Amino acid sequence: MFNCFYARDNSFNVSQIILIFIVAMLPFFGGCGEDDNPIVDDHDQDHEGDAPIHADVDGFILEVDEKEVYRQFEGTHSGSLTVGVGEEIEVHVVFLDDHEEEAHLPEVETVDEHGHEEAFTLGLTEYDKTIIAIHLDHDEHDNSEEEHSDNGEEEHGDALPFGLEGLKAGTTEIKLQLLHGDHPDFTAAFPIPVTVE
Repeated sequence: MFNCFYARDNSFNVSQIILIFIVAMLPFFGGCGEDDNPIVDDHDQDHEGDAPIHADVDGFILEVDEKEVYRQFEGTHSGSLTVGVGEEIEVHVVFLDDHEEEAHLPEVETVDEHGHEEAFTLGLTEYDKTIIAIHLDHDEHDNSEEEHSDNGEEEHGDALPFGLEGLKAGTTEIKLQLLHGDHPDFTAAFPIPVTVE
């Protein structure tokens, strides 16, 4: 009887050892190749050797008539936008790098699979459309390094402009994003306060 119990106990231990061995060896038996890896992005493989274009932005300032009226940088913000009822102002968004200097947006010459140019544009949303209207003109921005005005002063070559029109008195806020194609490269931590008076 002892032999029978001992033999059965040994067969159980041998089965356990074989199972552990098989499980331990599975990764070495024809593991997934790079083509089968769901984590590898096919888009990155198509442009092998090309670094993905990404705007390295940590904040931004808003300028009206070449004067700073709002600033947001790494969790702090100050200022606001003000416009009169029936008036429209042109606002320039200047993005900031990690040193709080003007960030230069990379040159964009890529086209997505639908034939649309993947340029950097502004995304301005979540505001009360009965209080303000926003006018975007994406064709004005050419990602040039620096432009000079007729009076010799430097202008921000990478600033993205938008028109802000006051419709009726009140306050609202704008969510700002820097879009690259159809995805945001930067989203403001705080909404921008706007007063129409």
